[in-house]
Amino acid sequence: MNKKLTIAAREMRGKVAGVLADWLRGVVQTDFYEVADTHLSVLHVEEKIQVIERYLPGFLTPKKLILEVGSGFGAFTVFSRALYGYDTTGLEPDPTVREIAMELAEKCGVECLIADCPGEAMSFPDENFDLVYSSNVLEHVQDPARVLAESVRVLKPGGYLFFTYPNYCSFWEGHYGMFWIPCMNKPMAKLYVRLFGRYAGYIDSLQLMNVRYTRWILKPLLNQVELLGLGDDLWQERMRTLKFGTWGQSSKLKRVLTILQGIPFLIDLGIYFGKHMNWYYPIILLLRKKSPTGEAQPFAF
Repeated sequence: MNKKLTIAAREMRGKVAGVLADWLRGVVQTDFYEVADTHLSVLHVEEKIQVIERYLPGFLTPKKLILEVGSGFGAFTVFSRALYGYDTTGLEPDPTVREIAMELAEKCGVECLIADCPGEAMSFPDENFDLVYSSNVLEHVQDPARVLAESVRVLKPGGYLFFTYPNYCSFWEGHYGMFWIPCMNKPMAKLYVRLFGRYAGYIDSLQLMNVRYTRWILKPLLNQVELLGLGDDLWQERMRTLKFGTWGQSSKLKRVLTILQGIPFLIDLGIYFGKHMNWYYPIILLLRKKSPTGEAQPFAF
């Protein structure tokens, strides 16, 4: 099955690279076909599922209804169905990207729904999904608070929301693939990327998410959900072990961390300050929806 999916992804590589070139010209300093490979990687999807399993062991089964918010070119939605038999539905408002995702599904022999709606106005009934998942999308939406509210709305009681996205109060920016000054506002960020000869207009398309802002937009939802974590534990583990994939432009980050590990106590010092200053990267937002009585229900195997 992996071979079939890999062949299908290879056939879609050119179309995906073309879209990425339109989006990221002047932003990244790497070949757009390499970036497309990350978006279409079977192994990358498997690693994402491993991270979900780390936090929710045994929860993902073919009986669970999964929604991917911002399914992009369709790799997670399609490959999770093909490899694991998960009942995954996608959501993607961009018509060009959604068309590519559906073509990928067809080439993989997978039937799936990728809904044509924004995350701020989902076309699904209340309490419909067991897991609402999103990877590197919340920083691109128009209204992150509304997307979270809609995600909680369509989540079943006892279900989980699992969102990963960049922390702009960290030292790394993954879209540009460059080290970052934590907590810059947009004017400062635009000036910063211009110093490196990058296209600053891309900053306008981003929500500069961070831990403090995440907690603030969650406040209206805390009567419905329990906050289980923000990902600092996995960040600490990755800082110590360097066990993370070099997807996109993160190979540069890994090379630097490898050098820093050779300096005694420096990683420990970075972890200490990173945890207390909320510098960890990425944010992994994990919520569990409470029952109507107000209690968060643990999942049953």
